[in-house]
Amino acid sequence: MASQQTGKHRKRSSSRSLGIAAVALGTILWGTVGPVVRLFPEDTEFQYSLVRNFTGTTALWIMVLFSKNKKRYTKQDVVPILVGGTGAALFFPLFILAFQLTGVGVASVVSIGVAPIFVGLIAWIALKQPPGRQWAYGTLIAVAGVVALNWPSGDNTVNVLGIAFALAAAFGYSMQATGMGMISKRHTPFQCVAPMFTIGALFQAPLSYGKDFSFLQDPVLLLGALYGGIVTVALAYAFFIYGIARIGAATAVTVGLMEPLTASILGVVLLGETVSTVGLIGSVLILTGLVIVSRPPKEPAQPIT
Repeated sequence: MASQQTGKHRKRSSSRSLGIAAVALGTILWGTVGPVVRLFPEDTEFQYSLVRNFTGTTALWIMVLFSKNKKRYTKQDVVPILVGGTGAALFFPLFILAFQLTGVGVASVVSIGVAPIFVGLIAWIALKQPPGRQWAYGTLIAVAGVVALNWPSGDNTVNVLGIAFALAAAFGYSMQATGMGMISKRHTPFQCVAPMFTIGALFQAPLSYGKDFSFLQDPVLLLGALYGGIVTVALAYAFFIYGIARIGAATAVTVGLMEPLTASILGVVLLGETVSTVGLIGSVLILTGLVIVSRPPKEPAQPIT
């Protein structure tokens, strides 16, 4: 009996490790979006987002088409798809509005830092799945690290409406992760994400109506847009949802706090940016929080048989 329980615990630990690794890989791919976006002209955020989403959605449906393990969608999938799709549609536009009003630093701190808390609260209140103390401690430390890493400069002006948009963006991201968590164990990763980003792309399309897409005539920018869709949407979210199925949405979103750390490292390596002492402390805090969250829960004591 004890050996069987030990075997099950090892299997759960192995599955958890795979889930964390998958989320971390997806997050690292997300972190490459920032340096790519900086290549694009100003005021093309919505156009870039639309091309990225449509490219990613197309790639996802191609993967689904050639998948051998795909299953029929059922009525049980409707709510998760709508929840996740609405979140996918809301996050980026709300984040853009937030940083236009209150600056990138403040918008990043609020939208990225608050999202794990929202996901944990949704899991606790709506789904009756409390994340636990280990998640809470690790998340608080990692969120403190995100605040330090993205500490706003003196050029930022705190705008109440901008903060509200950033909070709404964080909630949109939490809806996306929650929807993925609800559907992740019934379908393949590509089949889970494809309908959600289809909804997101359709909702975002009107935001780019009448805007200039001539920047796509530049081969480098066109390649950057295609990279954004295929790699940072299709592949990254497939890894992310693979991980969610094994570690849950709350833990996955906390591990996802690696994204700003990845973006910061790429900014230093590729763009010659510098990181302040506070930023370095923030990086250490993020990694510390992720180590705490990533540790497998202690195996409960077993009765002697």
